[in-house]
Amino acid sequence: MADEPGRPLSELRQGNSVQATVTSHQPWGLTAELNGYEPVGASLDVIRRRSEPGVQRLAQELPSVGATVDLVIGEVRTWHRKPWMWVDLTAPDHGAE
Repeated sequence: MADEPGRPLSELRQGNSVQATVTSHQPWGLTAELNGYEPVGASLDVIRRRSEPGVQRLAQELPSVGATVDLVIGEVRTWHRKPWMWVDLTAPDHGAE
């Protein structure tokens, strides 16, 4: 249900798999909303992470805005002012296809 509270952001850990909905395309990559979690800023920087095999495949054709994709938590950063948090995403490496 849409009214149910999301999982707390304190559960996010580097390497966790998440489903995310793409919210925008940017010159450097994409922004996304993490499905099932409290609202938080999340992005995938395809320029900075271009050497990662999963990101290389994703960058060849960015998913459309509104698409749900499987991603991986690359890094979680918090700032001195709560609830500011930035979630750096990466793409799963499913091996050569």
